[in-house]
Amino acid sequence: MYSILIAALGKGVSILLTILVPLLAAGAGVFLFFRIRRERGLYIDGKLKSDTLNKESFDEFLKKRLASANKNTRFTVFYIEINDARPIIEAFGEKQYHGAVGSLQDRFYKIFPKGSRICTYDDDSIMIYLEQDLDKKDLSDLSAFCLMEGHKPINMLLRLKLEFDLNIGVCSYNSFSADYDTFKQNLEVALAASKRKGLNHFAIYSSDLIGSDSEEYKYYQEIKQAIADKEFTLYYQPIFDLQLNKTIAYEVLLRWNQKTMGVLPPAKFLSIMEQSGDINWVGVWAFEQMLATYNRHKTTNDGIFFTMNLSPKQLMNPRLVDDFRRILKKYKVNANEVCLEIVEFAMFDKIPQVAENIERLTQAGFKMAIDDFSLETSSFKMLDDLNVSFVKLNKSFVEQSQDDFLIGGVVDTLVGYAEKENFQIVASMVEDDVTVEFLKDHKIHCGQGYFFGKPLPPEDYGL
Repeated sequence: MYSILIAALGKGVSILLTILVPLLAAGAGVFLFFRIRRERGLYIDGKLKSDTLNKESFDEFLKKRLASANKNTRFTVFYIEINDARPIIEAFGEKQYHGAVGSLQDRFYKIFPKGSRICTYDDDSIMIYLEQDLDKKDLSDLSAFCLMEGHKPINMLLRLKLEFDLNIGVCSYNSFSADYDTFKQNLEVALAASKRKGLNHFAIYSSDLIGSDSEEYKYYQEIKQAIADKEFTLYYQPIFDLQLNKTIAYEVLLRWNQKTMGVLPPAKFLSIMEQSGDINWVGVWAFEQMLATYNRHKTTNDGIFFTMNLSPKQLMNPRLVDDFRRILKKYKVNANEVCLEIVEFAMFDKIPQVAENIERLTQAGFKMAIDDFSLETSSFKMLDDLNVSFVKLNKSFVEQSQDDFLIGGVVDTLVGYAEKENFQIVASMVEDDVTVEFLKDHKIHCGQGYFFGKPLPPEDYGL
């Protein structure tokens, strides 16, 4: 009997050990994992509310830290910019937006080492000070973790969820950044470098980031200041119908009223805004300003509509359609009273988000136009794929057609197709009587260019 009890007891102990040993091993693994992360400085278990700074105190802290630095000093600052902050604030309000940013910072607290200082620097940026000497891999890992946290949904009002698009510039202290101004510039150079890669990228400062990009960086800083100073404005250029002998639409064009150089055209700044991501905010701002002007004169404009160009970068913005819908509702304007122009090469971009945005804009009721139409045969296929209201011929197309019989035949074919499919052809950059006569001969009824009117402030056209 005792032998049976002993055997049973031995069997029970064996079963218990079978259960406990894996549990203890797993527990030891978890403990070791968190200990390693803590030692590497990539995890903390508490929120460092006492280390949170505002912009003024962060700048003061950084200045003092740099003033007292020596050859043994080691620290790093992460400059995290939130893209499209202003449209988010307009959509959700200041309180909800800052609550979401606070939730994002709480996530950063769990990533960065204990003693890190986190600052809501501006509405659209966060600074994180790290008193630790990490190698480039660890800095890259931390930056990648931040980007991942930004893309985790944050609950907002009415069960809506918000995901942040971030760009991160990282700069570590060295003897070449001994003063505050130099260090801050290096940090901003890193941020600008991350933006040239697109949304949700990071860049770690090194001397080779300056080089040939120094002038571009300087210009980028001027553009950022111009946005803050509200120096951007909209000009309007008429689209004229030769048959009706009147203006039927105005294209809205972005201009920079630069303090020293005067009014600058998009060619001077648009590419940099594309690289930095600021085109998304400026595009939404321009759309709203356009609708505000349109709405003021809606009852007296005799059916005139406004048209504006969408850049490829805007078409890659997943919030584009929702932003436009919100502004339409705010100004009580129907989508079919607005035309959106798409630069032709954007149509060939195989990015799903671009195709989705174009489809949603069409379904919302916007008039759609193809800008800068060329002779490529694939261009004609686009006319079947997209229900367009207008096709704008580029200047070279019209000029070549006047001298080349074959190209002139292509123009006639396009005009015939337009009549069949019920869309209009618009000749761009019309500047003289000769071109106007060519348009009449080829039954192109609409033109745009200096011959009909140059881009001017809206009040110059009574808008």
